[in-house]
Amino acid sequence: MDNLFLLKLNRAVWISYLEQKKVMEAANYFEIYRNALSVFKGSESEIAEAEREIVYSLDVFLEKVAQLSKKFIDEKDYPQALICCSAYFKHDRKNTENLKYYTECLRQLKQYDLEIEFLHYIESVSKSNNEINKFIAEAYHNKEDYYKAVEYLDKYLNNKKNVSAEEYNLQGCYYNNLYSDSSKDIEDAKKSLKAFQKAITIKTTKTFLKNITIMASKCNEYEIGKKAWDEIKKSYTMTNDDKYDYAAFCLKHENFEEWHEYFEARFNKENNSTIFPKLTKPKWNGKKDLSNSTLLVYYEQGFGDSFLMYGYLPRLVKLAKHVIFVVQESIYPLLKDNEYGIEVLPSGTDISKIKYDYYIPSMSIPIVLKYDRSNLSVGEGYIKADKKLVADYKSKYFSNDKLKIGISLSGSSSGDKNRDIAPNNLVLLDKLENVELYCITKDIEDKDFDCFKNNKVINIAKTFKDFSDTAAAMENMDVIISADNVLLNLAGALGKKTFGLFNWANQFRWFDLTGEDTVWYTSVKPFVNDKMNNWEYSVSNIVKELKKLISK
Repeated sequence: MDNLFLLKLNRAVWISYLEQKKVMEAANYFEIYRNALSVFKGSESEIAEAEREIVYSLDVFLEKVAQLSKKFIDEKDYPQALICCSAYFKHDRKNTENLKYYTECLRQLKQYDLEIEFLHYIESVSKSNNEINKFIAEAYHNKEDYYKAVEYLDKYLNNKKNVSAEEYNLQGCYYNNLYSDSSKDIEDAKKSLKAFQKAITIKTTKTFLKNITIMASKCNEYEIGKKAWDEIKKSYTMTNDDKYDYAAFCLKHENFEEWHEYFEARFNKENNSTIFPKLTKPKWNGKKDLSNSTLLVYYEQGFGDSFLMYGYLPRLVKLAKHVIFVVQESIYPLLKDNEYGIEVLPSGTDISKIKYDYYIPSMSIPIVLKYDRSNLSVGEGYIKADKKLVADYKSKYFSNDKLKIGISLSGSSSGDKNRDIAPNNLVLLDKLENVELYCITKDIEDKDFDCFKNNKVINIAKTFKDFSDTAAAMENMDVIISADNVLLNLAGALGKKTFGLFNWANQFRWFDLTGEDTVWYTSVKPFVNDKMNNWEYSVSNIVKELKKLISK
């Protein structure tokens, strides 16, 4: 009995190591301790007691290691937490809490491949543990492998009896990431929306409702989106982010009154608020008489927005004594000389030295003037290209009798890749005869047009120094084919015959693309994909239009 008692006293040693947070030493000594107990020789009663000690000591060891694991995780000491989890895992491979900590440590230490390999090992030895599928899904999601992430999360949810609202919401988020960043398949967006809808059947929260509004917009499901927005407005406080998103939803569906009411929230959003300088003079509200005042219009957001809002300035000239428009540097050379008497200044100008009485952010013009469908259009041809530059480009690149077609592929400042078109999406143009094709998108390589075998694409964008050059080149073209980007706006502002390419789900400003123009611009004819990213559908319809032009 004395020998067994002396052996059992060694329990205090590895416990002492754990108290000192020396997990490696404790784990090693614990192994020695257990081995000594397992080979202990003595009477039957002593051997039985040794066996009980083995079981008891394991429970104590795991309990204390688990406590340390949690402590280190809470302290974000992931190296130490990983050592604890490894010591625990060696003796118990089914405890889901420890597995959760283990994967968290591997992730925080950027051991992503090892994390996934570890989880798949657990999956293979513990097939009945459905919780592992959730961990694997999370690991793939963190690795941005969204296909695998939704595969394992679906597997987890399909094998779970009572799925929570939070889990359905997670499924919706995963499918949204898959759709937005990988698949571009609208069916994945619809699965995301369906998952969010399931979440609110169990529990309604503002977050779940907001997720529904986001996916309803992507899926062109107006009624679903409106129902969610109505519930948010009725039951929750609207943040500035909410107000801006709701304003976009309202414009998309021609609810101009509430667009006017909420769109100004863009400057006070909690996330990605519109950047605008602090100006000391009063903001014009659209009602104040300006007949003896100077109005400063200051640009905001992208180049395309500046080209569009510039279309309203001739109207402001009739209201104000003088109008000043501050624009981006690369737009300034194109707009500085104009027939309207507008004083155009580059963005680098010292605002404190500008003399004005009132100011207005450029995109607030249609808001304060309460424009709706009846007067929202800026028409066409209100921007003029420099005549000398037009003549220079004509002599160098356009002295031929072919139909001259400009191609604008990308250039959206929003980063929305669903608005961009790859050169191979336009390869149907290669079958046209008696045409000259010009690429007007910068930073496109000549090799990107290797798919064109019959019609060489002239990469004229390489010659552009600023938008004055772009406008001059475009002025020499018979028709522009453009994705939803800055050059679509410039073409419309120039009044060029333009075929606009729009994805099935498109930006909120294009509230009606069913007619012969986009409402905003009268010279831009919209062509909308019949389904997401099916550019061949729209391009084939454009080709039919081009053949009519060629025949003339």
